[in-house]
Amino acid sequence: MERLFRDVKPVESPAPWAPRVDIHETPGAFIVTLEIPGVERDAIDIVVEGLYLTVSGQRTETLSPGCVRWHQMEIAHGRFERVLGLPQEVDADRITATYKDGFLTITIPRGSGGLSVPIGE
Repeated sequence: MERLFRDVKPVESPAPWAPRVDIHETPGAFIVTLEIPGVERDAIDIVVEGLYLTVSGQRTETLSPGCVRWHQMEIAHGRFERVLGLPQEVDADRITATYKDGFLTITIPRGSGGLSVPIGE
């Protein structure tokens, strides 16, 4: 697991914000969980290329009609992206993803390959 972050430095992203991410390991897989509430399922892209997992998408800002005076604004909106290094022993052909209650969970089994990942319910 330490190799997951030690061997591959994080890639700088031009996106305005990056969601928080948790990564843990089980005997059969790596589990990546991203915190992305308010993002529509269809606005999320998951791509595995070589030893990189890229999760990107868009959280749209809902503005009230008419004049708005903000008192505090901490929730990021717009395009987001996270690029994570993967260990060589992953099976990219069997990656699955689910999105529920604002959390995207990506399960990456051990093995090898590369593809775009559909998001299940």
